[in-house]
Amino acid sequence: MNTSTAGNYSFQSKGTTDIYGYLYNKTFTPNNTSLNFITQDDDSGDGTNFKFNANMFAFQSAVLVVTTYSVSRTAAFKVIIDGPARVSCGPYVSMPLAITCRTSTPNKTAACSAPIITLMPGSSSLEKPLQFRRSQDFYINANINRSCVTSLGAVSNWAISICNTECRSPISIHHSIIRTVNELYVPAKTLEYGIYELKLTVTMVEFPLLSTSVASYIKINPSGITAVLVPLGTSMITHGHEQTLTLDPGTYSKDPDSDVFNATQWNYTYYCRIYGSPNSSESWIPIDHNETLRHSSSCFSNQSSDVKPWYYRSNESRSSITILAYSLATNQTYQFMVTMDHIHNTSLQATGYALVIVENNRSQVIAIGCVISTMCSHNLEFQDINPSTQVALFSRPVNKSASLINITWNVYYVLTNSSTNVQNWTLFTHTVGKYRDTWFFGNNTSNFTASKQLFQEHPNITLWRFEVIYTFEQEISLSALNFKIKKPPQPGNWSIAPPNGTTSTKFILSCEDQPDIDEIKDYSFFAWTAGHRERLMLGVTTAQTFEVLLPVGDRNPSSVIVIVQVRDKLNCITETNTTAVSVTSEYTHITSFIDIIKTTSNNNGIAIHMNPLVQLLENSNPDVIAQVVTTVSQVFNQLNTEIIESAVKIGIPAETVSVSSLGSRTINASSESPSDSTLIQYMQQLNNHATAREYLMKKINNSQIITSDNFLLQASSLAQLTQATNQLTRSTCLIASSKCLALALALKDMNNTISFEDTQMAADHIMQCATNVLSAINMPLQQRGKALDIDLADTTAKVDKAAVDLESNWADINLLNNKDKLIYERNIYEQNLIANTIANQVNETMVAITTALKVHLNIHQSITVNTTAVFASWETALKTSLFNKTIQPFDSAKIHLPLTLNSNLSDSEVVSLRFVMQPLALASATHSQVNTSMSTMISFSVLDSNGTQIPIVTDDEHPIEIIIPRDPNFIIPPMILHNVTKMYAPTQQFHFQTFNITQSNENLTVSLHFEMRPRNPSLNYLLILKFDGQPHLNGTIENIDDWSLLCSSNMSEDGIHKYFINNNRTAAHQLVHFGLRELNQIEPCWQNLSTIPVYDAPFNFSSDYELRIYTSACYYLDSNNNWQSDGILVGSKTNHYQTQCFSTHLSTFTGSYANAVNLIIESSVVPANDTIDIVYMNTLHSSNDCANDSNAFILAISK
Repeated sequence: MNTSTAGNYSFQSKGTTDIYGYLYNKTFTPNNTSLNFITQDDDSGDGTNFKFNANMFAFQSAVLVVTTYSVSRTAAFKVIIDGPARVSCGPYVSMPLAITCRTSTPNKTAACSAPIITLMPGSSSLEKPLQFRRSQDFYINANINRSCVTSLGAVSNWAISICNTECRSPISIHHSIIRTVNELYVPAKTLEYGIYELKLTVTMVEFPLLSTSVASYIKINPSGITAVLVPLGTSMITHGHEQTLTLDPGTYSKDPDSDVFNATQWNYTYYCRIYGSPNSSESWIPIDHNETLRHSSSCFSNQSSDVKPWYYRSNESRSSITILAYSLATNQTYQFMVTMDHIHNTSLQATGYALVIVENNRSQVIAIGCVISTMCSHNLEFQDINPSTQVALFSRPVNKSASLINITWNVYYVLTNSSTNVQNWTLFTHTVGKYRDTWFFGNNTSNFTASKQLFQEHPNITLWRFEVIYTFEQEISLSALNFKIKKPPQPGNWSIAPPNGTTSTKFILSCEDQPDIDEIKDYSFFAWTAGHRERLMLGVTTAQTFEVLLPVGDRNPSSVIVIVQVRDKLNCITETNTTAVSVTSEYTHITSFIDIIKTTSNNNGIAIHMNPLVQLLENSNPDVIAQVVTTVSQVFNQLNTEIIESAVKIGIPAETVSVSSLGSRTINASSESPSDSTLIQYMQQLNNHATAREYLMKKINNSQIITSDNFLLQASSLAQLTQATNQLTRSTCLIASSKCLALALALKDMNNTISFEDTQMAADHIMQCATNVLSAINMPLQQRGKALDIDLADTTAKVDKAAVDLESNWADINLLNNKDKLIYERNIYEQNLIANTIANQVNETMVAITTALKVHLNIHQSITVNTTAVFASWETALKTSLFNKTIQPFDSAKIHLPLTLNSNLSDSEVVSLRFVMQPLALASATHSQVNTSMSTMISFSVLDSNGTQIPIVTDDEHPIEIIIPRDPNFIIPPMILHNVTKMYAPTQQFHFQTFNITQSNENLTVSLHFEMRPRNPSLNYLLILKFDGQPHLNGTIENIDDWSLLCSSNMSEDGIHKYFINNNRTAAHQLVHFGLRELNQIEPCWQNLSTIPVYDAPFNFSSDYELRIYTSACYYLDSNNNWQSDGILVGSKTNHYQTQCFSTHLSTFTGSYANAVNLIIESSVVPANDTIDIVYMNTLHSSNDCANDSNAFILAISK
């Protein structure tokens, strides 16, 4: 025990047997009980319990020894220690069932026990260690249960010892192994061959004497070498009759346990036979056997016996063999084999094969290999291939060659001749036909890809050959790689129990009768619920039992199906489903979790550790943490949807509290204004969930990124956790953004080792996370979300703590006397700082994901992420495929490239295309007056082989078209009714109105939209306008900039006349003056009229009309994250729901909408009865307009 405060402490026992108590200073020595002795007692307490007092110093360490009368007497008991401060207690030699340390304050109690550790994979021993190959990454995961009401803090430490009969030889741990985390990750080739003890010790921070150790035993075995005769293990090559042929297993063989293959450690024996001959099924004869030259099946039977047609590299090392020119017959196929055995251990053996086609003409070797080496496994004459993923191959000439003319790939499948055991290959004829660019990609390039559909549609074919033909100026070379479909593992019989439960229930998955258990690598688990388009990852294990928390879907309760993915050691996968279970949301634990997290800072920290969810988050391994985060986030997300819908129904505008998901619909809004109590209740719910999400984010952030399954699980959880963008604090956003970037970088680093499907799944989740965070951090800046209490508290603390820095961007001497305004400005400043950081991180994340995906994509092949959070697509293409290209993720979103593009690319150059659509535009870094708050954001990039953006430009005659949707919850401002029927101006031919289109940044331009709906739809009108001055049009003067006839025959379906002025025409102008005149029955309205009609009679309106005038704009994002409009034209298809843009370059684009400010209606207009009522009205704006509200006055006519 350890004291923190000096004073008198009371010690007493509570038990049913005779208990003695002894107190020692610092240490206790059993064979010298008088050493360090302080005091003792027998029966001073209740019954036969001890009780005594002792004066203790501050920070004194003491040992309390408790015994019974005899060794035969045992019973449960506890010890109570009272004193002026809390005492930390822990076991010294043995530990009672419970120790309670109590100070003079009754509420401050602590009941703690030593950690309980469960290692996974399961049980092992020195006699039966877990088996791993040296070339294999592996990790030992620990589930740690800690029980302590004061603090669950613990320190983990791993130690590694090499074992013989015992494990007493600790080794120095490689720097790549992190020792201080719960899971021990051991990279491949870190440990040498042998048996090791991996011991984990977990110690409670507040109670160092509470410590537990547990060990796992592992054996590192050789992986086995791959014998390879020709580069990359190519199955078949062509060879010229006049050329020497070198087979070099000493150079090309691979030892996965080492970075370099040691050719001197092996013996080599070479064989050759004529492939396909009647005698080819006979036994192999070594090349240097005495009978080789005379044997009928020998490759050299036509040679004279005294001439040896081959030679070795040296007599000592036969690591390569060279066949002399003219030794092999033309138009013949030979099969060579090498067997290799280790010079010190003949049980270590390997065999390699190669087919050689001998031709009259010279030919060079074309090597073929797998792009993702882990997806191909060498198996004698074949490569084992996983039918659940695509085959991606690359080829290259081994030596420098003449000019290349053409590359062609062919696919063959085998029809086996059982009588000769020779494979008869049949051409698959559809590589050029209907399956080109659907099943087959890169038919005429050095890389070739066959999608998994090829194997899934032909399950009865097990042998495939992929052949490449290189055509040079003076020679043709052919090579091939043969594949054997690996039979997927049997899934076993998986069950789940119990059949129903809650989100807090620990469901047990178990497997019976798993076939080929020694060949199974691991099991992955996914949950699928109704209402969700994608399945959620739950975890990975090597054991045949798995404890899991299950999420709920859109319904409560939900039917949940667990999908078990079984993977063997060659990465072949099969899936099976469990029976559906019913899961109900456990709101009690979640509500308690929210309340405890919310009030943690206001209590002594004890209550938080009593919540079951907190205990799981604190005690468990990364898989369980991810499950808790996913489960709780799904419940939060469902509640958030309900909260937003409820808030909108009671009058809170949807556009001020949420960003609509892509493809979502408008939420039905209320016309009533919300009450103060309603707003307070909404903000309380919002802040409670935001606080809980921040806690969850910090917990998952501590999880290591170890394996591909590990980061898939974390990425899936992060996508769920960040889904409710209105509930993410600045800290949550920054941590999540950094974590997503780390996951993307890990994906990039692993891109050559994981499958196409896993890469796509990871990209999906990471893109969702990155986009969610980007939207969340910009919501307050775009006035699309409320400032959260945690963020405001952080800002207030900074304002209170530090003197105002007059040199900073946010400080303003005029705000010093207005603290609320100062906090508001500083909060925006802090938000903007983090937003810029996150914008840059998201860009880095996208670059990393693009790099990772590029490895898996061949020409004309694409990957699409289509979620409610983000739409993204990546494609590898030639420059020519850009011409007239259209990408249209939704009906209302589009980008279209013209037939003419200018770039430095050649037509044959391969590029990467990236298209991304996100639900909310960034706030401009400098807060320029651009109103992009209700627009989505679209970007399109063309990248070279290094990932560098390639400038693509066009001209004004052939622009790039972009259609950018607005948020579906955008509230269209109502039209304003103009009572003009009683107006009279004897000297005016038109009724005039003036609108302000001044931009705070003169480099930004806007278009203007005029919408007029007459009460009498059969009427026609003449519209004139002039910029920065009043228009005049009569028989003596014509001073206008434009005019238009608004004919009833050309009215839109909704009964509105529309007139559009693009941003090129409004550029450099501040005001637009409109004049409107109603045409009478004898004044014609012809749409094709080329000459403006002129009238001298004063205007006369027979019908009132409604008017709405708004501005729109197109912007692109510059390198400083500011929106610019130069070189972009707003198109006439722009309306309330979308912005049409025409650009001469590619970039990131967004749109804008704002109501034009109506400045004045000409005061010279008077009513017929000379009564004028001047009514001031606030110009109607969208609630998110950046422009300041302005009071305008209109003339209201009264009779």
